Order: sequence, then structure tokens, then C-alpha cells
Amino acid sequence: MARRNEPRRVVRAIAGALIALGAVAPAVRAQESWFRRLNLDKLEIASLGAGIGRIVPSQLVPTNLYYLQGDYGNITPAWRVTFGVSYWESRFEDEVVQAFADSLHKSLTDSTAQVRPSIVRIYDVAFNADARYSPLYGGWVKPFLGVGIAAHVLNAEGDLIKGTFVERALDDIAAGLYVTGGVTLRVVPHFQIEGSARGDLLSGFRSTQVRAGVAYVLGHARSTPRGDSPGRENGQDAHERGRNE
Repeated sequence: MARRNEPRRVVRAIAGALIALGAVAPAVRAQESWFRRLNLDKLEIASLGAGIGRIVPSQLVPTNLYYLQGDYGNITPAWRVTFGVSYWESRFEDEVVQAFADSLHKSLTDSTAQVRPSIVRIYDVAFNADARYSPLYGGWVKPFLGVGIAAHVLNAEGDLIKGTFVERALDDIAAGLYVTGGVTLRVVPHFQIEGSARGDLLSGFRSTQVRAGVAYVLGHARSTPRGDSPGRENGQDAHERGRNE
């Protein structure tokens, strides 16, 4: 009896798969259409830079950060897409560690036992992507505002938390949002300086940053996305491109 029903199950499985594919296909086509409307299929690296900054995380000691950044060009004449990675390391403030040690001491049943504070360090590697708006005009100095998402790979170390659930909780891969703003200055053809400020919002903590870096602009300005004004290339005036060449 089981063998007789087996062909029916195969036919039903195939029919179910075809129905699922039929339902998924429109969604895939819609996603491809959205992808093309934003001109994401035309993105290619336009500049590559590196820099240093200062970060002030909540409950942590302010420290330096280091970053790499790639500009992938325009999705519209006024909007650009950038990707980057950054690294910083710091430690919890002494007051924060002491408060945590005191809370542990209060929970001990042995009043003679002591909880000794120790340095608790945090390491963060963040991968980020953002969209930036710059006003359309020719010039060497251009301001920008942007919003983006970041994936943080966090690691914590310290004798006070070693091997505890606190260390496991701090060791995390978390997503966060940020806003950024600054200016870029084209000093010579193919080289530009960027200064910016940034605010991050993460589930575990918040931080503010200031950054400064230099970038090398690769090649010449590319043509604008479809449907945009032919007089602009990469959000710049045509005469600016000619001056840079």
C-alpha cells in the first residue's frame, strides 16, 4: 500500500515545488526591478581610502579607531554608496567595573569573600554600508549627510568576567544603525581628504566618532545612471571632470 502511494507523493511534491517557484518568481523579478531602478547593478569602486579617528563609546574609555573605506559611486546624481571596515579597542571605565564588582559582592553568601575588580577590555571590528547625499554643484569642497547600517564583531576579555555568562554576552555579533556627516576636499586630481562625524546606535551601547582620512580616486568619472541628466557625471559637473583630467 505504501508503494502505491509513493508515486502520488512524488507528484504532489513536484506540484508543490512548481507552485512555490511560481510564487517566488514574481518576488525575484520585483527585487531585480528594484535593484535596477536604484542602479545598484552599475556600482563599481570609485575611490579607496583610509584614516584614523576618535571614538567615545558609552561606559568605555575614549580611544582611537582605524578604518578603510571604499566609495562605490552614485546610485543617483546626488546619492552615493560607501562601504567600510573599522577597528578599535578600549576598556570599561573604572567606575563601571567597580559597580559591577560591588553588585557581585552583595550577592555572595560568604561575607568574608571578596570580588576584586580587573580591567575588562572590548575589541570591535565593524563592517558598514551607507548612502550619502551631497548637493549638486561643481567645487572642490562638498558636504554630505548619510545614514547606514553596521555589523559589529565584539570581543571582551578580563579576569573579572573570564569564563562567565557576562563574557559570553559581551562576545557578540550585533547590527546597528548610524548617521554621518562631513565634507570632502579634492586637493589634487585623484586625491581627496575627508573629515566626518558619526553617531552609532547599538543594542549594547552608543558611540560618537570623529574621523579624518585620505582617499585615492580611481580613474575618471563614470557616466550617470540611466534617466539622469547627461550633463552630470558621478554627481559632478562635466567641466569639473575635465578640470580633474
